[in-house]
Amino acid sequence: MAERYNNFLGAFDGWTLDWNAVLGLGFESAPEHWVTVYRECSIDELARVARDGLRVPSADLRHPDNRQEMELLDRFRPRHITDKGISRLKAIYAVPTPLTPRFAYKRERAILAMKVDPIDGYVGDMDFITALIPFINARGRSVEQYHGALRRYWDSVIPLTRFYRNYQHLETDHGSHWVKKRGAAARLPQTYFSPEILLMTPIINKQHVRIIRWEPEVESLSSRDWWSDPEEVWGEV
Repeated sequence: MAERYNNFLGAFDGWTLDWNAVLGLGFESAPEHWVTVYRECSIDELARVARDGLRVPSADLRHPDNRQEMELLDRFRPRHITDKGISRLKAIYAVPTPLTPRFAYKRERAILAMKVDPIDGYVGDMDFITALIPFINARGRSVEQYHGALRRYWDSVIPLTRFYRNYQHLETDHGSHWVKKRGAAARLPQTYFSPEILLMTPIINKQHVRIIRWEPEVESLSSRDWWSDPEEVWGEV
């Protein structure tokens, strides 16, 4: 325990924190079959990641709206999903590209790259339910009327290994999406418009996490251009 905190404090010179001294030291040496996925991270959360690794957050650390959404979706899981232990409340979230979605309640954030074992991951298409969330949480509305959309989301969930094997990423004038490759099983969804990865592991070691981009607060996005490079590893800030 003492050694862990000494390593963390050793990266702090009283003015800046050298994130490279505590994050991503094992990124390049991760097992060859592991894959790189991405997620956003608030500054407060980043300090916890640097200390303890990336963990499934406890209920009190989740934004209330986000927690309500997860609890609702878990209620509508079909049997084959629950049998595999897949749960939004118990997952670490990620996406397959560095272009991560931004949530309105987040302030300045870091974008993280993570090396993970694909065996631990599943992919679902959030496109089925993203537009429904504000209405689902509205007072006086019955969630039962959205049962079909919630079930379609869970029906889209497949293992991460199968997703990478059977889909290719395409950029079009209408946005980014993942299309099924020729020869893929007919029962698989044709397209994932907004794939979200559920990592069913309690922790991702900080040695396998690194910062690839910083972004400003939501309010300043329209007035400030931000620089990014997925290959860049950020250090002192």
